[in-house]
Amino acid sequence: MILAIAEAEVAEADSHHLAGAWSDLVVGEQPDGLLECYLLRGEGVWRVISVWDDADSLDRALGEEDNHPANAVFDAAGIDCRHTSMAVIGHLIPADRRNHQ
Repeated sequence: MILAIAEAEVAEADSHHLAGAWSDLVVGEQPDGLLECYLLRGEGVWRVISVWDDADSLDRALGEEDNHPANAVFDAAGIDCRHTSMAVIGHLIPADRRNHQ
């Protein structure tokens, strides 16, 4: 698995664009290989955290298919984002949560 983080500083005035684009993503078609995706907001910084089957799936979404959720969200506000990705080495789901997935 691959964890991808896209982030950008977003002015409060532009934040509604990101939330609207996220709403569109939720009901739209998802890229192949996307396992999970989260939209996060901190103090002036927004992040899209996504988990992918493998690096090839992420590369396709960022490249030729150009359907990475982060691009759609940040593009809606005309904001360039920074991308980082890492291989997932471990994954923990607490025992009491395993049956809820």
